Amino acid sequence: MIENQPAVERIHAKMKKISIQERSVLVENMIVVNGYGIQRNSIKTRFSEGEYIWHETPHFIAFTRSATPALVLVHFFTPEELNADIKHYVMLELKPLGLLKQSSDFGIIFSGIIGSFFPDDARSAWHGYGAKTLQRFLTYLSTQRTPQKFDYYATIGVFATWYQRVCELFVGESLLDVGCESGFLPLVIAERIPFVTKSTGIDIRPDMFAVARELAEEWHLSAVHFEEADLLANNFYSLGKFDTVTAIGVIEHFSEEDMYRVLTNLLAVTAQRLIFVVPYEQDMEIIYDHKQLFTPEKLEAVGRWCVQQFGGTARMWREECNGGLLLVERHASAK
Repeated sequence: MIENQPAVERIHAKMKKISIQERSVLVENMIVVNGYGIQRNSIKTRFSEGEYIWHETPHFIAFTRSATPALVLVHFFTPEELNADIKHYVMLELKPLGLLKQSSDFGIIFSGIIGSFFPDDARSAWHGYGAKTLQRFLTYLSTQRTPQKFDYYATIGVFATWYQRVCELFVGESLLDVGCESGFLPLVIAERIPFVTKSTGIDIRPDMFAVARELAEEWHLSAVHFEEADLLANNFYSLGKFDTVTAIGVIEHFSEEDMYRVLTNLLAVTAQRLIFVVPYEQDMEIIYDHKQLFTPEKLEAVGRWCVQQFGGTARMWREECNGGLLLVERHASAK
């Protein structure tokens, strides 16, 4: 009986009965299909009848043709894999196929994959994505060593390494995480450091704030707040002062000229420590909308500039951390 099967098997059996149309979402000019539980050969046969050419990877089959719809992307992520590591596999497997030519392509495909888990209820799909990703972050951070089930080089493994280091370097009682996107770091800080009184995330795009707020409520993290804000705004200082300010994978998204405006704003709201993390890349990743390349030397130069802005009443520290981590700390007398 279905009722006596493990939960995953019940989901698998249920999904097999759902038609391809019911597992599909239309995003821009492509169709994304949730292929979980469907035999790959049957999908290939079906779309080949529509004159599609297919390209297969471990997690995807991409069907292309000249007529509309020109692209049908079938993914095979399980319900348990509905988390941020999907981003890693989108880049790893679809960029070589030429499906990612600009940053908007990545966003469209990623949104389509998440939406295909609940085609008629996008809110549930994104909530499931947020909840599963947060749980994996917290599992990672609750152990001394990286659990074997985590892919160290995938999205969650990389960001969890950064988050763990931020938890170690965090000082004071308040956090401002800029460019927080999905809001995971403010949630992690509030859960891992109980005495935090304010854990705030800001982003110019508040798309994920509703989900992040729901997660904060479910986890009883009353210190967590999210606000829409522009890092280049002239009135950025009005956010107030925060003991620890973090910019994880943020400043590489700005031109050098705009970066110094961002740095000026961040220094204005830093009461104690400002922490940056940047990737070290051979080439700028345009799919992630990067506008600068960083080296250890360039990151140190940014740190020296920040110290100078504090009139020398600060110090800096740089270290390797899946890229570069820079910490700028104000002297106690200058706070």
